[in-house]
Amino acid sequence: MDPYLFILNPKSGTSIGKRIETVEKTIHVFAKKYHSSAKILFTEERSHATELVKSNLTQGNWKAIVAVGGDGTVNEIAQALVGSDTPIGILPLGSGNGLARHLGIPLTLESSLEKLFDGIPITIDSAQLNDIPFFCTAGMGFDAYVGYLFSQQKERGLATYVNVSFKSYWSYVPQKMLVNGEQTNAFSLSFANAGQFGNNAWIAPHANLQDGFLDVCTISPFPKWYGTSLAYQLFTRQMRPSRFIDYKSVKEVIVETENPPLIHYDGEPFQMDTTHIKVKVKPQSLRVVV
Repeated sequence: MDPYLFILNPKSGTSIGKRIETVEKTIHVFAKKYHSSAKILFTEERSHATELVKSNLTQGNWKAIVAVGGDGTVNEIAQALVGSDTPIGILPLGSGNGLARHLGIPLTLESSLEKLFDGIPITIDSAQLNDIPFFCTAGMGFDAYVGYLFSQQKERGLATYVNVSFKSYWSYVPQKMLVNGEQTNAFSLSFANAGQFGNNAWIAPHANLQDGFLDVCTISPFPKWYGTSLAYQLFTRQMRPSRFIDYKSVKEVIVETENPPLIHYDGEPFQMDTTHIKVKVKPQSLRVVV
C-alpha cells in the first residue's frame, strides 16, 4: 500500500477553509479506491508547510508529498523537496494555481486526485531569488505591487485581482534598475520558470520547466492606451516581443535597484532588504507528479 502525505492549507483559495471536512473525506475515499493510504496534516501559519515536510520526510516511504492549496503552499512544500527523490503532488485549491495550470493538472478536487494517483513523476527545474526558492514565477515592479495589494484584500480570486490591478495601473510609477549591468526603466520585470502567474495570466507563454533556463520578461513603460492590449495578450497566451516587451532566456540574472525592491515569488509578496538581487535557475531539481 503506497502511502501519501497530504499537507493542507485551510486558508488557501476562496472556499477551501469552509469545506475542510469534505476535502479530507474525499482524499481518503480516493486513497482507498487506489489501494493507497493518506496521512493528512494541516498548516497553521506561514512557512509551517516547510517544517511539516522536513519533520515527516523520513517518517514514511512516501509515494508523494502533496500540496493541498495554492502556489504559496506548493512553494513551501517544494522548497523542502528540492534535490529529494520524493516528488511533490499538487491538489490546486488556491486562487491562482499557476504551476498546476502550466503542468495541466485539473483544478477540481476529484479530477486532480485522479491525476495524482494515476500520474507519474517528472523532474523539473526550480529557481532562486537570492535565498528565496520559487518554482513558477518571481518578479518586481507592477506585478509585485499588485501582489502586495492583493494580499491585503479580504476576498480572493480573479475578480479581486483584476480590480486591484486596474486601480493600481493608473498610479503606478515604473522603476529604474540595472539588469546585468544594463540601465533599464521597467514597468515590470518577471522571472519565469513556468509560463504564468496564475489564473491563466501567461507572462511567458514559451517558458519550459525542463530546459534549464529562465525566461526574463521586461515590460518597458508604455502609453496608457496600450494597457488594454497588454492585458489581452496576457490572458490569451499571446505575449510576444514588441516595442514594449522584451524576452531573454538566461541561467542567471543580476538586478541592482535604487532602493530595496518589493518582489513577489509564486504569488507571495515580499519586501527585500537589499538592492542586489541575483536570480538563477536550478536545473532538474524537483520531482513532481503529473
